Amino acid sequence: MALLSASQFFEDLREDLDLVLLGGKGGLSRKISQTQFQKNGLALTGNLGPVHPDRIQVWGHTELTYLKSLGDSSRAEAVLKFFSLPLCAVLITGGRGEETMPEGVDELADKANVPLIRSIHPGREVLPHILEYLESRLAPRAHLHGVLVDLYGVGVLIQGKSGIGKSECALHLVTRGHRLVADDIVDIHLRGQELVGESTDLLKHHLEVRGLGILNIKDLFGVVAIRYEKNVEMIVELVPWSSEQSFDRLGIDMDSKDILDKPLPLVRIPVAPGRNVPTLIEVAARNRLLQRMGYFSALDFSRNLTAHIAMGNSRQSSADEILGAKR
Repeated sequence: MALLSASQFFEDLREDLDLVLLGGKGGLSRKISQTQFQKNGLALTGNLGPVHPDRIQVWGHTELTYLKSLGDSSRAEAVLKFFSLPLCAVLITGGRGEETMPEGVDELADKANVPLIRSIHPGREVLPHILEYLESRLAPRAHLHGVLVDLYGVGVLIQGKSGIGKSECALHLVTRGHRLVADDIVDIHLRGQELVGESTDLLKHHLEVRGLGILNIKDLFGVVAIRYEKNVEMIVELVPWSSEQSFDRLGIDMDSKDILDKPLPLVRIPVAPGRNVPTLIEVAARNRLLQRMGYFSALDFSRNLTAHIAMGNSRQSSADEILGAKR
């Protein structure tokens, strides 16, 4: 399970959302593990059962107004009871000054080591931004060896043993107008129902080609030759050619491979001298586009072949009947 510290959350969004740490500095190491946030109207009245401490707790106008309506002792009691939970962080939205904070709450946060963070922006602006950030940071991730390229709008993950020619294929595809997303290590995470791949920060825009070394694709071919991320829609596995290994000749039996429990179509392409592998990968991507529209050429060919055989058998039967009648 992915975890995110309250400290990292604060630092990542401090400038974008104008965050200020009001109290609870000692609890910045606490972990956020849920992408959802939680409003605390009922919790501040003492109903702590529905509270999920590993979610960011949000105080908006309603919560602040309620706390201000309480007397000092009642407010302190309600806040201390709430802060007794192992909360990862409390976020206050719409606060444009210290006067928006009920008196003494920041001190109680320090005492309980609960990070108390304020944004000057209203919740309707802050919360969608936070939700998108948390979904990205806490999404299940996988780091896979391979090359991710964008071919005709199809995200193709090229895999295979080291030295089989994955990066050379990617370079050839880039020279033909396609776009590189990641080489060597592909960082894949789940965004909603889609698998999204991107490069690691260190390797971004770079491609390693044996004999040429490390190439900066962005500098060599321009910004049109790269993408920062792309949905992964299919996998092409390059395998050494072997006369002893059987390969699919028709394409009817479609293989798949799971990434983060999501099945992706898998195409195995045998590599041998004289085979134009980049072109084969291009055609695989084009074929995937057809399949996306509901057309499967192998199945169509199989249906036509079956119909042709059936028609031939029917004609043969008719001929046999005629010959039998003449006899």
